[in-house]
Amino acid sequence: MEAHRPVMMPEDEVTFRLAQLLLLLDAVAGQDTKGASLERIGYYDFLSANPFLVVDSDGREGNMLRLAGFDPRVLSYASSSQRFTSRRERIQHDLGLLVAYGCCEVHNRNGAFAYSISNHGRELGARFTATYAASFTTAASIVVRRLRKLSDKALREQTARWLRPDGEGGPGAALLSVLGPGPQAPDMLPSEG
Repeated sequence: MEAHRPVMMPEDEVTFRLAQLLLLLDAVAGQDTKGASLERIGYYDFLSANPFLVVDSDGREGNMLRLAGFDPRVLSYASSSQRFTSRRERIQHDLGLLVAYGCCEVHNRNGAFAYSISNHGRELGARFTATYAASFTTAASIVVRRLRKLSDKALREQTARWLRPDGEGGPGAALLSVLGPGPQAPDMLPSEG
């Protein structure tokens, strides 16, 4: 094994991100045929890749996600807010590429842009055979269904709570479930009088 070889994350590869975005747009189309705004797609995209920020790991949907291969104890949940910011900066570029390739369409929805998957994009996405494609589709369907009824403001506020490292059920809780609570403070020593 080469020690000097850099570690590549799937999210760093444009092809991976575009494929994931196609699957997400297909999940959005299943819930809202008019598409979604750039901002919403950014939230849906990140939270679908990190569904245990949204879904209780002990519920029915949590079980579905575990069967699909997601693990609520993954250490990357502890750096969620930094990864969210990085990914969100690339969404507009990635959607632009999907539009250029004819896989995504842009519409005017109440004076704002809405993005939706095209027939060509749906056909291409249907040919994905990787296990991760099936897993991500499961997560995207759950996340979009849960979040689509939130107003834009409520979605921003709720996501901010999920990304807080110290929030209940947040990424800090996931990290603590793996590492344990840490050292405990010693009991107060009796005072000498």
